[in-house]
Amino acid sequence: MKPYNIYKAFRCLATPLRKEYVFFVFMYIAFVAARILESPTSHTPTYVFYLENIADLYLVCALLCVIPQKARRWIRAIMYIVGYTAVIAEGFVHERFHLMFGPITIQLVMETTPGETSEFLASYLKGWALWKILLVYVPMIAVNAMAETFKKRITAFLSGAMPEVLKTASNIAIPIIVVACFICSGGEKIQMIKFFTSHDTDEAEHADNHAFHTPFYRIVFSTKFLSLSSQELERMRENMRNIKIDSCKHTVKNIILYIGESYNKHHSQVYGYELETTPNQKAMADEGNLIVFKDAVTPWNVTSNVFKDVLSTHSTDQKGSWIDGVLIPGVLKKAGYKVAFITSQFYKSPNLGVVDFNGSFFLNDKEIERKCFDYRNKYRKAYDLQLIKEINKFPCGDYNFIIFHGMGQHQEYNKRFGKSDVRFTAGNYPSHHDLTVYEKQIIADYDNATLYNDRVVKQLCERFKNDDAVVIYLPDHGEEVFDRIHSYGRDHNADVSADIAFSEFEVPFEIWFSPRAKKEHSDIYNAARKAADKAFSTDDLPHLLMGIAGISSPLYDARRDLLNPTFNDSRKRILKRSVDYDSLMTVDRKLRKTWRK
Repeated sequence: MKPYNIYKAFRCLATPLRKEYVFFVFMYIAFVAARILESPTSHTPTYVFYLENIADLYLVCALLCVIPQKARRWIRAIMYIVGYTAVIAEGFVHERFHLMFGPITIQLVMETTPGETSEFLASYLKGWALWKILLVYVPMIAVNAMAETFKKRITAFLSGAMPEVLKTASNIAIPIIVVACFICSGGEKIQMIKFFTSHDTDEAEHADNHAFHTPFYRIVFSTKFLSLSSQELERMRENMRNIKIDSCKHTVKNIILYIGESYNKHHSQVYGYELETTPNQKAMADEGNLIVFKDAVTPWNVTSNVFKDVLSTHSTDQKGSWIDGVLIPGVLKKAGYKVAFITSQFYKSPNLGVVDFNGSFFLNDKEIERKCFDYRNKYRKAYDLQLIKEINKFPCGDYNFIIFHGMGQHQEYNKRFGKSDVRFTAGNYPSHHDLTVYEKQIIADYDNATLYNDRVVKQLCERFKNDDAVVIYLPDHGEEVFDRIHSYGRDHNADVSADIAFSEFEVPFEIWFSPRAKKEHSDIYNAARKAADKAFSTDDLPHLLMGIAGISSPLYDARRDLLNPTFNDSRKRILKRSVDYDSLMTVDRKLRKTWRK
C-alpha cells in the first residue's frame, strides 16, 4: 500500500475525534472528575480505566459521525444529558451517603414514587452535598455548552493556528493511541462480555463488576443484574405460593440454625487442630450434647451462592437450580413455626454491595419475606456476641425457627473480635518456617476469630439450654489460611483443586441438643450420633430441618435427610456446579499415599 493511502486510512480513523472533539473532551473530563471525586476501589490500576474511557468515547464519537447531521445534534444532546445526569446523580449519592450506583441503589430509585422523589430532592436542596457536586459540574456544563455553540469558530481557529506538520502527526497519532487504549482495556471488556452473557445472578456475580467503571456503566450493570434477579424472583414467588404441607408434628419446639462465615474446619480444635480454638465446643462434645459431623462439604465458596442452595429445597446434584425449589424458612413458617432471621450481613440496607445483594435479594423481596419471616433485625452489630441479643427482641411462639447469621471469621479477621479477646500471636506458629511474621499474624488473627466464634456458639446454646431446642451450626464455606496453599482468603476464579476443596469447601457441621431435647427426642439424638461419620452436603440441609420438625410434605425427601435411616450418603457432592468432591479427593488421597511411599 502506498504511503499516501496509508495516511488516508489513518486520517479516516482519526475523523471521529476531529469532528466530535468537544463531546470527547468534556465527557472525558466529566468521567475523570467522577472517578477522582468518588475514588472507587479496584484491583485494576486506575490508569487502565482512564485509557478505557478514551477507547469508549472514541466509539461513541464514531457512532455520532455515522448519524445524519440533522439527527446528530439531538442524539448528541441526549448523550450529554445522560452523561451529566449520571455523574451528578452518583456524585450526590456518594457525597451524601458514601454510596455508588449498584443494584440496591437503582432498585430503591425505581421503587420511589414521584411524590417521594420531590420530597427527597427538596430536603437535600437545603444541604451542602448536592451543591458541592453542582459546583463541580455546572461550570463544566456551561463551558461545554459554549464550546458546542461556538464549535465552528473554534474549529476554524485551531485549523488556522495548527501547522500542517502537527495536523499530519495528530491524524497518525490518534488511531495509534486509540488502538493502544483498546488493547490495554481488553481485559475489562472481556469481563463486560462475560457479564452480559450471564444466564443467572450466580454467573453475573462472578464477572468483575469493577469493569463497569463509570456512573453510566454502573447504571447499566445494575439494571442488567436487577433484570436477572427479577426473573429468578418471579420463579421463586410462584413456587412459594404453592408450598404444600400435609402435616407437621412440631417435634422439636425450637430449631436454631446458626450460619457462620468463612470457617476453615482444619483450624477447629474439635476437628483435630493443635491449638485450643474451640474449647467450649470440645467441652459440649465431651458432655455428649454436641455432635460433631466429620464429613460435610459446602457446594460453593461464595456466601451468596451458598445461601441460595442451602436455603432452597433443590439440591445441586439435581437438574435445574435453586429457584426450582422453595425456601426452607417459608416451609417451616407455613408448617406453623414462627420464623426469625437475624443477620449482620444480609440486613436491609442501601449499602449492600453486589455480592451481598445477590445473597439476599430473594430474602428482601416483600412477598417472599412475608412468606418466610415473622421477624428480622434492623441493624447490624460489630460483634456476633452483640447480635445474639437481637434474639430477645423476637416475640417467640410455641414453635420457633431462628436463622442466626453471624460474621464468624469473615475478613478482616482481626475485626471479628475485641482487643481483650486476643489469645494467639505470631509466636504460636514456630513450625511454620515458610511464613513471614506478618503471615503468621494473619493465622493468629484467624484463630482468635475462631476462638471468639466458639464463645458465640456456646452463648447461643446457653440461650436455649432450658428449652426444647436444637442448634444446628454450619458456616457458609471455608477459607484459605496458609494450609496447603500459600495464601489466605478464597480463590473464586480458579478451578477447584483438592487443596482448594480441603480449605474452602470442607466445613464444620455440628448439632447441639439441649438437655431437654436430648431426653425428649432420644431417637433424633441417637440418629445424629450414628450419622456423625456420614458424607453430607449442606445443600441437603432443608430436608434435615423438615425431618427434625416432623413435617410431612411432597417437598421432603428422606434420602436427603442426614438423620433419616434411608439417607443416601453416596449421592454426588457437587462443588461449583461442576466438580465431584469425592472423586476429586479420592484421586488426591491416592497421589499423597504414592508420594509418601
